Amino acid sequence: MLSRRSLTSLPALCHPGSPRARRRAMAAALAATAAAAIAGASPSAASPVLATVAPASGVSAPHRLSDVEVVEESGTVSPYEAKIAHCPEGKQPLGGGFDLPYGHTVAASYPIAGTGWLIKARSTTGNPAPFEMTWYAVCATPSPGYKIIKETKTVPNQQGFTLTCSTFKVPYEHMVNVGAEAKGPTAALTGSDMRTNPSSTITYASASGTRSDADTVEIDLYAICTTAYDGSTGWYRQGQSSHANDEGPLWACPADKSSVGVTFTSNASLRSSKPHTISDSDWRITAIHTGANGYNINGGVICAPG
Repeated sequence: MLSRRSLTSLPALCHPGSPRARRRAMAAALAATAAAAIAGASPSAASPVLATVAPASGVSAPHRLSDVEVVEESGTVSPYEAKIAHCPEGKQPLGGGFDLPYGHTVAASYPIAGTGWLIKARSTTGNPAPFEMTWYAVCATPSPGYKIIKETKTVPNQQGFTLTCSTFKVPYEHMVNVGAEAKGPTAALTGSDMRTNPSSTITYASASGTRSDADTVEIDLYAICTTAYDGSTGWYRQGQSSHANDEGPLWACPADKSSVGVTFTSNASLRSSKPHTISDSDWRITAIHTGANGYNINGGVICAPG
């Protein structure tokens, strides 16, 4: 089954009762209360969304995303079977997600240039039976210099490594999003994140994973890069929160933006990473810690013009 939902950043005239106006009103409310929703606190106790990654000085905006589209596919899959949500011709993946049945977690979630977003998942108990899965890609006409870079390393469980877009020229290349795969028969992905050094504006991708049958895990780390920040996407840190297993945060962009992806680090692995569950601006996460009743997660949401 395949469906596509198109978004646009082009302005539209709308009255207060129109669907677009209602979506924007809902998104505004969501952005103000997202932190409260994810932590179970009152809105007054919510932490504010932190600032977006700052572009290098003097960067122009030669291209802006105006045709963001969410592609959703679903079906029955076998453990660790690769499934790709395919972007329409002429568009590139900016982000992706998935929804798995309880007792299953993600092992791979990463972009493939010219194709879409790939997902692999497996049972937390080693159950070899097929299961139902939904997988998503968020696609758009790419910004100039769009490319995907990759690095592979074997690291201790729950420890990661970093990767950067090119810093040979100023302004540095802009990192749009990240993806990763944890390899091995029992591997689970526990991190696919971005961090920015405020003193240099260099953004670092990172990834981590874990295996129950080994002390180390092989990780493929991917980063989506463009030649320069062009105003098309921004990254908003949401902060750390704690949740019971199979619950999780609802992260949100500002009301005038659409979510195109998320980044995270956790002591658990994700069961779901779903775009636009309430409005175009949000992204919902749930995770499972197989050795405990709950988990901690830290991350952010990638946003494009709404």
